[in-house]
Amino acid sequence: MTKLIGRSLAAVLAIAVFASVALMSEQAEAQRGSRDYYYDRYEGDRSARGFEGFRYPGSYCSYRRYPRRVCTYDKRGRETCRNKGWTVEQFCD
Repeated sequence: MTKLIGRSLAAVLAIAVFASVALMSEQAEAQRGSRDYYYDRYEGDRSARGFEGFRYPGSYCSYRRYPRRVCTYDKRGRETCRNKGWTVEQFCD
């Protein structure tokens, strides 16, 4: 019986600690101000540019361009690759 009471108290204590940590982190986030993160992905036939720079103070946007390559092998076993399009990833924080 005493083991059951001890385990119950330990479980209640663990839940109380977890709840207090969660509340403290929410309050800290509210005081600091929430930051939004933006991510988008575009695919096209030609290389495109995204937005690079500050949206507002403390938030910077950047982008990356990746070629979409299609590779095949000829009769001699050599690999030949072609660009079929581009992928642009836009991200802001």
